[in-house]
Amino acid sequence: MDSAAYKDAPLMGLISRLCHHWDMMNKIYIFAMQLGFLVTLTACQSTAPATATAPNPTSQAPSEESALAKADEVAELEPLPETPIPAASLYPLLQAEFLLRQRRLDEALEILTREAMQLQDPELTRRALRLAEFQKNDRHALVLSMRLTNQDGNDGAAAVTAMGLLIRAGQPERALTFARTAKERGARINAPALMVSWDKLEPTRQRATAEAIEALAADWPEDQDIAIALAYLYRAQNKPDAALETLDPVLIASPNEERALLLWTQIKLDQDASKPFKRLRAALKRVPDDEAMRLQFARLLASTERYDEAREQFSALLMLSPRNGDYLFSLALIEIEAKQLDAAIANLQALVDLGQRPDEAHYYLGRVYEDRGEDADAISSYDQVGPSREFFDATRRGAELRLNAGDTRDFQEGFRQSRANHPGQAEQLYGLEAELLGEIDEKELAIEVYTEALDLFPESVSLLYGRAMTFEVLGDIAGMENDLRAILVFKPNNATTLNALGYTLTVHTNRYEEAADLIEKALQLSPGEPAILDSLGWVYFKLGRFLQAADLLKEAYARFPDAEVAAHLGEVLWVSGKEQDALAIWRASLEQQPDATHVTQALERLGVLLEEAPVD
Repeated sequence: MDSAAYKDAPLMGLISRLCHHWDMMNKIYIFAMQLGFLVTLTACQSTAPATATAPNPTSQAPSEESALAKADEVAELEPLPETPIPAASLYPLLQAEFLLRQRRLDEALEILTREAMQLQDPELTRRALRLAEFQKNDRHALVLSMRLTNQDGNDGAAAVTAMGLLIRAGQPERALTFARTAKERGARINAPALMVSWDKLEPTRQRATAEAIEALAADWPEDQDIAIALAYLYRAQNKPDAALETLDPVLIASPNEERALLLWTQIKLDQDASKPFKRLRAALKRVPDDEAMRLQFARLLASTERYDEAREQFSALLMLSPRNGDYLFSLALIEIEAKQLDAAIANLQALVDLGQRPDEAHYYLGRVYEDRGEDADAISSYDQVGPSREFFDATRRGAELRLNAGDTRDFQEGFRQSRANHPGQAEQLYGLEAELLGEIDEKELAIEVYTEALDLFPESVSLLYGRAMTFEVLGDIAGMENDLRAILVFKPNNATTLNALGYTLTVHTNRYEEAADLIEKALQLSPGEPAILDSLGWVYFKLGRFLQAADLLKEAYARFPDAEVAAHLGEVLWVSGKEQDALAIWRASLEQQPDATHVTQALERLGVLLEEAPVD
């Protein structure tokens, strides 16, 4: 259709105003696109990039009459305040709109943020901020909320948003600036959140934060949120009486204020007061259906090991919300702590029946059955835990119970079934199976498991490394070296593998120069790593570079006073003529770990009898 035919149509008059009406553009550009008039939008600028998103060629274009009628409706709307858009920004903003329609939200956000930072248009910045919050993009949301705070002197919500994001970023001092701005604009702030990162702040930052909170409290003495924040500050500064004094007016005015009640209770618990929960109990009598307050009360009771009272509160919560799996799970955990195992089993099974938190429920059922010596039920429960935080511990526990029963075949069948049920976890399951076989001295069987696994996962670092360590225990140093070198083929800068290979060559061969090269590279990749310092010190000792060896081993021992490092350092000092220093190192190590075989082997190798050696 020839767009020239519509030269005098009302739609064209609207399009010509696009350069000056951001909000109007949102209402009408879609009609222009449908009619194939997108090219006319470039009347506001010189040229548009060739990558502009084209309208869908298969879409059905509306009739001329309906499109013009719709355009007339838009034209008759109350005009919005004009916000001129520079020609250079028109195309990016249109592009962002198309991206939004296509649900390419991250790309649209990048464009809108860039334009918002360039244009003095609060509505554009506000729109970009809403999108950033929707996308949970804190980085963009922070810069946009700060920008909007500066652009619109009446927008307290933007200042509140900036404050919250700065708190989340661990910058309470900067957050306090926006907290003040928000208050000045009449917005309510979550002032207690300003104390969230207090313990992580260095003293100078704590002082700055404290001064700013105190200034807020002085300027808004009736603000309960700020008063609670001040009470948190006083508690952190070990001023409990000042904190309680600050909370009293808040609780008189608002006796059910949850944050103030909880803080008051915590301070009373700190002071070991006789009735720390009296205000919470009184509040719950006034508002017995307040689940949030009752939940906090139950958690406080549990944290102070008042398990019977905590059970009562969680039972009351379940009366209010019988299908709340979180309440049921918490109650079950408290019952486990209180050794009420029958009740715990009943509640965990109820959780399974509800279909809520099934992996956690099965895991803790397994723990309870295991504690009661009911191994078959424990194994059954552990087997029902799916991929989750508890999955591998449940798998390990179930496998160990099978091994304890002396049934290696059942143990391996359990792993085969688990891999079939959870193929996404197969690599780690193979590794766990081989590891557990190694722990019961079934090293040859472990090698078979590793080999089967590596046929499926030939570049698995963990499997190759595990098999290499098992080869070493079996005395197959060539097999160990082959696996470690296989890792280095595709992970040439793996410091752990470089160090392991270098140390293997040091201990099991006389290829010391080659070993030193490997370990030196490992140390370059992981400077200061105690295990690598120890390896390099030991190979330098083998090469006769005693001074360098002693320096490296001293540094390793200072960082990690392990028995193996102590054995190496003591031997280097001994052969260097510093017998008393060596004896002191060995004695200190054996005091910490009397059965330290590395030290005792070094003593035997050198023919040193500590009980006969003089004490300096």
